[in-house]
Amino acid sequence: MNVCRRFTRLIQAVLSLSLFFTFFHAASAAHALPVVKPVYSCAEFGALKFSKGIDADVKILGATELNTAQGTFCKISATLGPDIGVEVALPQSRWTQRLLQVGCGGLCGDINLSLSNASGCVPAMNGEFAVAATNMGHAGSMMDASWAEDPQKRIDFAYRANHVTAQLTKALIKAYYGQQQKFAYFMGCSDGGREALAEAQRYPHDFNGISAGAPAAWFSMQNAFFHGWNVIANLRADGTPILLQNRLALIHQAAMAHCPSLSGSEDDVLQNPYACTFSRSWIKPCTSGQKDRSHCLTTEELDVVEKLYHGARGQNGEQYAPGGLPIGSELRWPVPATPAGHSMSEMMALPALQYVLLPGGKQKLTKVADFAFTRQNFARVAELAPLYNATNTNLAPFKAAGGKLIVWHGLADDSISPAGTIAYFKGVQAFMGAEKVDSFMRLFLLPGVAHCGNGEGPDQIDLLTALINWTEQGVAPDKLIAGKTENAASPPGIPPAQGIAEPKPASEDASVQFHGVQKPSQPVAGPASKVVYTRPVFPYPYVAEYNGKGDASDAASYHAVVSQDDEKLDLHKPISDMLGPDNQLTYKVNNGQLTVQQ
Repeated sequence: MNVCRRFTRLIQAVLSLSLFFTFFHAASAAHALPVVKPVYSCAEFGALKFSKGIDADVKILGATELNTAQGTFCKISATLGPDIGVEVALPQSRWTQRLLQVGCGGLCGDINLSLSNASGCVPAMNGEFAVAATNMGHAGSMMDASWAEDPQKRIDFAYRANHVTAQLTKALIKAYYGQQQKFAYFMGCSDGGREALAEAQRYPHDFNGISAGAPAAWFSMQNAFFHGWNVIANLRADGTPILLQNRLALIHQAAMAHCPSLSGSEDDVLQNPYACTFSRSWIKPCTSGQKDRSHCLTTEELDVVEKLYHGARGQNGEQYAPGGLPIGSELRWPVPATPAGHSMSEMMALPALQYVLLPGGKQKLTKVADFAFTRQNFARVAELAPLYNATNTNLAPFKAAGGKLIVWHGLADDSISPAGTIAYFKGVQAFMGAEKVDSFMRLFLLPGVAHCGNGEGPDQIDLLTALINWTEQGVAPDKLIAGKTENAASPPGIPPAQGIAEPKPASEDASVQFHGVQKPSQPVAGPASKVVYTRPVFPYPYVAEYNGKGDASDAASYHAVVSQDDEKLDLHKPISDMLGPDNQLTYKVNNGQLTVQQ
């Protein structure tokens, strides 16, 4: 019996001809782990010293009681040398012997204990997990990159911070409760997804179950070439942008009109955007001197659209990123709002290129266009790919350790292309064999879902339940149930097809656009929100198809069919060289320089 079993949906009322219902998740008591109480008070515990088994100097900064609606936690704040900030929240009355470490987004810099994709899992909602988080070795905003001038901080961000945080958290648990945790989990999305994969690849014994969402696995090429391409492909020779946000609705409407949903129901959500190829014929070209352009695109705008779908390329067709912007993501494309504005991709790529991605100190780049898309520059970025990237296809040690891995990605992601996640999954299958991979790793692609959530598709999904059931009971997830929440039933305001969109407030920067407003740092999951419809999400390469009868808003009315029309996602050089087994290196700082540890 499952640890967290979903109750069936409850249909209660019809409002304005729309069907609304709520689905809940509940824990099964049959296999619940018993509660273990601490052997110290929080104040006493904060005075203890920790060093054994932790590959860093430990400085406990304080122990405070954190009050939540689900009980109190003893929150430990610590620094792991040199500058890795850590917080660990330990339940004082409800711990059921599980650890959950959560990842961060962007370039990190903050500590946030909030749980995502766990709404509906009763142990998480009840505050039964010991929860840990780290700032990845530096403090600052998610888009701040200046810390990378310190080579040790590059190492800590790349992989070390989460590992030593896991070591400290396990030591704290053993001391506080007088015993070790029975199961350790890691969940993260965006860079947190990269962190999740890096843990499985580099430290296969740290966690029993891992969830990696929208992973920035191709980190070096992602921030240099994927986001950089979104900028330079949209520039005229004089440096002004061509495609603006007020044109995106027209492109999206054309895509939805010409691409089959493949679900068999009319929901304007693409089950597989890679089964459809953009054609310029979808959109009427504007004629010379045409004043009303609300239903047409200019030739140069159409050129940009093709380039953004196609993805980063060199002059001779070299492939510099594993994919472009997927069909269906158009409403959120990172292009400027005004001719003098800046795009979200520019805010992501420029600081990364200046500080993080290239060897040496700060680069003399003042704009993204200063970085040429050439083989030479690709090779420069590739020098540090073994430090940052999480594209190691050899997961045999993680499998041997009994680990379980759920990878997921929204198919309308405008920040990290799902094509890269599909390519990584297929790479693991090619190296290890599809049957072996299926026993410990599964990929779920969420139709119409944007970066780590939101978008036009159903994005409320309880991944922690599935991970617990697979890890602790061996019940592999043959499907997930995703819900479209009531308060997100309608897409956000679509910019007009004519005129110039209003610029967004300065505070609405790239971190908010790509990662959303950060949740309050609380070590408990919220309850599932009311939803208007549900859909099943099946493991790749299956998609959901309507049965032809029954309630089309109910996930039970759908079955799995194969949809693998993704030959166009095959990788080519030089990006294909970034995928393979054992392609990561361990680093150290020697005389102030970043060097490979032999």
